[in-house]
Amino acid sequence: MPPTRLSRAEQQAATRERLLSAAQEAFSRLGYGGASADMIAAEAGYSKGAFYSNFPNKEAILLELLRRYSERDMADLERLVGLEPNDLRAAVTDWLNTAFVNSDCPELAIELQLHARRSPDFANEYYALQRKQIDALAQILRDYFEKLSVALPIDARDLAASMMALANGIRLQQPTDQSSEPSSAGQVVDAILGILTSSPRVRKH
Repeated sequence: MPPTRLSRAEQQAATRERLLSAAQEAFSRLGYGGASADMIAAEAGYSKGAFYSNFPNKEAILLELLRRYSERDMADLERLVGLEPNDLRAAVTDWLNTAFVNSDCPELAIELQLHARRSPDFANEYYALQRKQIDALAQILRDYFEKLSVALPIDARDLAASMMALANGIRLQQPTDQSSEPSSAGQVVDAILGILTSSPRVRKH
């Protein structure tokens, strides 16, 4: 039986996916400045025209990658809602490792951060999505401390942002030849949560 022909919409979707995959690889390998639209199109097996029929410019495809990473991370966070404290603590540390340290493409995550500092328009979207992640993690932390009857030592958003920055910072300092090894970020965050929730000075009365 001959293979089923893809519809025009399916073909366009497949083209877009291949372009996104090629862009992720190119940005990770060469950085945002080193990768061009022509190169991305060629590595995906298409002409430059195929690129511009799907994305108006190089920043647009980087922004689409950012949105996809954010949607994935938010979906992972939503699965943590309602967990019991012991399970939640482990799940939060696992999420921080997955999202910031052992991600599919950590070099791309760094490029996203760098480009947000160079492009005001890109930064608006980048930091808006980052705030959503911080807000979601902050609410999870509020629930975690509440279930343990322990007062938060600092604002929940500040704690969430600090944990995310810690995990990200550990990734930035990790040598490239150790990228496949387990990171200490999860253990550090787990230890911090343990200290914060075991101190009698912060227990609710």
